[in-house]
Amino acid sequence: MSEHVTVELRLIEQTFRLSTTVEEKADLERAGQLLNEKFQEFRRKAPNVEHNKLVIMVALELMQEVLAMNKSLQEYSHCERLLSSILEDVEKAV
Repeated sequence: MSEHVTVELRLIEQTFRLSTTVEEKADLERAGQLLNEKFQEFRRKAPNVEHNKLVIMVALELMQEVLAMNKSLQEYSHCERLLSSILEDVEKAV
């Protein structure tokens, strides 16, 4: 069983205390770092946009990235199944 730890992260100008496992701690910290970098990128591009709107814009862009990766994985999986089917056909023919 994984040991749980509490991590304090400063995310988008707010502090959060989150529970995670020892194994996932580094990934959580890295995710927080990437989130902060994305927020600061948006802040530089649109310094006059209010905080809440920037947070939503960041969340929307990150979700678009998730959807694009998911689509790529689905296409990869489809190609993998096709290749497997072709290899089976070749083995049967040999």
